[in-house]
Amino acid sequence: MINHNPTSPKIFRAGTLTYTVGGLAALFFWLLWGDFCFTLMESVWSSILPLKIKELQAPNWVLGAIMVSIPSVLNALLNPVVSTASDHYRSRFGRRRPFMLVATPIISILLCLIGFSPDIGKWFYNIGVGGVTGWSLGAITVGVIAICVFLFRTAEIFVSTIFYYFFNDVVPQAVIARFLALFRVVGTGAGALYNYFIFPHALDHMRAIFIGVGLLYFCGFFLMCLIVKEGEYPPQEPLSPNAKSRFSLILAYVKECLHRKIHVLLYLHLMVWTLAGSCKVFEIFLTLSLGLTLQQIGTIVASVGVASALLAYPAGALADRYHPLRLMVGVKLTMVVVMPVNFIWLFTSYPPATNFWICIALSVINLPLSLIFQATHMPLYMRLFPRQKFGQFCSFTAMCQAAVGIVSGIVGGLYIDQMRRSFPDAIFGKDYCYRLIPAFSLFFISIGLVLLALVYKEWLACGDLASDEKEQPALKG
Repeated sequence: MINHNPTSPKIFRAGTLTYTVGGLAALFFWLLWGDFCFTLMESVWSSILPLKIKELQAPNWVLGAIMVSIPSVLNALLNPVVSTASDHYRSRFGRRRPFMLVATPIISILLCLIGFSPDIGKWFYNIGVGGVTGWSLGAITVGVIAICVFLFRTAEIFVSTIFYYFFNDVVPQAVIARFLALFRVVGTGAGALYNYFIFPHALDHMRAIFIGVGLLYFCGFFLMCLIVKEGEYPPQEPLSPNAKSRFSLILAYVKECLHRKIHVLLYLHLMVWTLAGSCKVFEIFLTLSLGLTLQQIGTIVASVGVASALLAYPAGALADRYHPLRLMVGVKLTMVVVMPVNFIWLFTSYPPATNFWICIALSVINLPLSLIFQATHMPLYMRLFPRQKFGQFCSFTAMCQAAVGIVSGIVGGLYIDQMRRSFPDAIFGKDYCYRLIPAFSLFFISIGLVLLALVYKEWLACGDLASDEKEQPALKG
């Protein structure tokens, strides 16, 4: 149990939890070990499945639906329920850990099943499903992948949402920015190792990769959940008679989350930001269209990950020194200015070796922006959302983004397909359509910047809200 004698000369507190310096180091170690396993789990399915689905010759809109729309539907439906339930849940294991402990083995099993999806698809085809439906082996396999992703993401919601709330409960606020910086160091380091050593073999050894990461995630993340303890929480407020109505609870939930103008503007900004990323799942096909190999792509991503790991802590210190909202405005303004550099391939074609170095140069340009964005993202929520209802407000944010994400994956795929028709391969070159992804992103990032500026204007008037809950109506229906 990570809980230490409060008579130590130097004590760090998170609610009723107290840590010595040694206890804090142990806490950091186990949370960061959990993050390492979690990052590998997230990296595997999100990077390999687009390649597999594309190899099976599925249309771009189907790829977008499986990788973006299905997860967004689940996020919109489950995130508010899971997040708010964990805010109010009380047990001898805490309010966050029970959700993660139950979900982790299910996630591991489903991750292994995804690895076997080509074999499962072949089995269904051989027993006559293809003859009954008229589907090809590839179409059946894509259907199996879609079902596996649906089940996997259903279970994964219970961890991907609550894991971040867990930090806010067990890590002392005095060191939260430094912890989040180390969190990014470990996450980017895990991503770098994965991209350099594992990703180049994504299609050749898909089954082994999914099984290996699934087992590692189960053993590592489950152990972290067992060892890191939560403190005591205030008793859950009793519900008023009106709150027994499910509709009244939903109405109260929405009213609380929309109570302040600054929150409404922030939700709108994040929804537009989600639209800007509609084509992100297709970016790997842009780099492949430039003649790069999976090994080269993995090397670039891994190199960026190593640099990110080295610079994440200084970025976190910068986020401690300056308000995250100010930094966020600066980052997104710079993004709008820098993004047109990505249009370099619209008018000129270069040999693969030259494209490799151009990609490295663009990664170097985008690296500091990405680092500062990551360093300010969660601290911004912690400053602007009420602390006692942090999970609830984060869930509403996720629901708003998911509502857009439901259609954004399909919209992104339809955009790519339309660009392919407008700029046919026979005239402009194979997969030229993917070079128009930056134009799509820039349009929505520019709109998002305007909304973020309005958030900043509102913040100047009302300030931080993390401890200001006196104007929040109670969730009693």
